[in-house]
This record gives sequence, structure tokens and C-alpha cells, in this order.
Amino acid sequence: MSGINAETATETARCEKHGEYDATVVSLMDRRIVGNCPYCAQERQEREEAEERANKQSRRQARIRDIQRASGIPQRFAEASFDGYRPPTKQAQANHAMCRAYAQRFSERHASGASLVLCGKPGTGKTHLACAIGNHVISALVLPVIYTSVTKLARSVKATYSRDADQTEEQAIRQYVEPALLVIDEVGAQRGSETELLLAQEIIDERYQQLRPTIIISNLPERELAGFIGERALDRMYEGGGAVLAFDWDSYRRSGSA
Repeated sequence: MSGINAETATETARCEKHGEYDATVVSLMDRRIVGNCPYCAQERQEREEAEERANKQSRRQARIRDIQRASGIPQRFAEASFDGYRPPTKQAQANHAMCRAYAQRFSERHASGASLVLCGKPGTGKTHLACAIGNHVISALVLPVIYTSVTKLARSVKATYSRDADQTEEQAIRQYVEPALLVIDEVGAQRGSETELLLAQEIIDERYQQLRPTIIISNLPERELAGFIGERALDRMYEGGGAVLAFDWDSYRRSGSA
């Protein structure tokens, strides 16, 4: 049986939209197959790529909204940003710059497990800056962030002791260990029970072991904070490029600053 030979040639064809173009024409027995307009093909490819980018962006935004809803960041600080923080002192300016740099280089901080402690007087913007970091991590890197307090953390773990609990103690602890960033606020706001302290220390230690950054917010000075969460836990906040930032100026709220 002899083979079937196809002949190929280039001819001028016409597109209703783009006019004349050089078309590849394949002649096979009694059939002629004329190649499509390359300009139409390019437009179709560009349209498909634009649709894919739009779909990808839509999926990204949906993921960001899901992370934001699950983060626990208070409504008051849901839009907290670095531009929205006005530092009243040179020390405040330095802390602001440190927090901004921490957020902008979070991929490196995440790799090294570098943590932060924001401690000092109430009303100085500690929670604002911590939530600004969290909001940046969510929106720019689409990574999970959890904001909580020592009391809420302990309450959620202790709730698993109930007979009708829907998760185990280990699962409750994992929800604080696994996020890319954990923010623990109000550390030392009131003298916690031994159970609360042990749970906080356990979670901080586990995150340290797994190179996951933690931000601690406290109205206590650093020397007193060590007595609350333990010297060991506080020391670990310095490792991997971590830092303790002191907020020791007068309250925004009392001074009328924003």
C-alpha cells in the first residue's frame, strides 16, 4: 500500500478582521487545509492568559479573605497599616521602622523563625504595629496569621477537656503552632494561672522548635515579662534575628495623638 503524500505551500489568505495574511496551506488528496489567521490566534491566546490571570487573582483574593476572617485580628485593627501609625518620638520612629522592615522581610523571618516582643506602656501603638505586620503577611504573602491573647489561647485549649468537645487538646494547640505568624496580645495583663502560663510557654517553645515566628505584646517592661513567660521563652524571642522593642513613651490616647 503506497503512502499518502501531503503537499504544503504558503498562500495569501484573508481574515475578515485583520485582512490579508500568509497562510500555510496543506493539500491532502482532495482536501485543502488553510491555516488560521495568526493575529486572531495571538488575540485568543492573550485573552485566555488574561482570563487565567483574573481567575488566579480572584482565587488569591478569596484566600486572603478566608485567612483574614480566621485570623482573629480585632475589627479595630482589621485595616491597621504602617502608614496609619504616626510615631510621636524618635524611639517610636525606630520601632515603627523595625516593624515595617520585619513585615517586608517576613519571608526571611519565617525561614529563620525570628520573633518580636513589643512591650511597654499601654496606648503606645503596640497592637496597631503587630496587626499591621499581620495584615501585611496576609495580604502580601497570603500566609496564615493568628491573633489571640493568653486568656483566649488557654480558654480554647481548656474547652477540649469537655466531654462534648469537637476537637482534642492536641488539635487545639496545633491551631496556634501551625500558622506562619502567631500574635499573642495582653501578655501579663493579669496574673495568669499556672495552666495558662504553661500552655503559652509550650506553644512558644513548639513554634521556636519549628522555626515559626511569634509576636508577643505586653504592657509589662522586659524585666517583668521574663517573670511571666519565663526566661527561656523570652531568650528564644531573640534568636534568628528576633528583637525586643520597648514602647516607653506616653500613651497616644492620653496625649491625643493618633
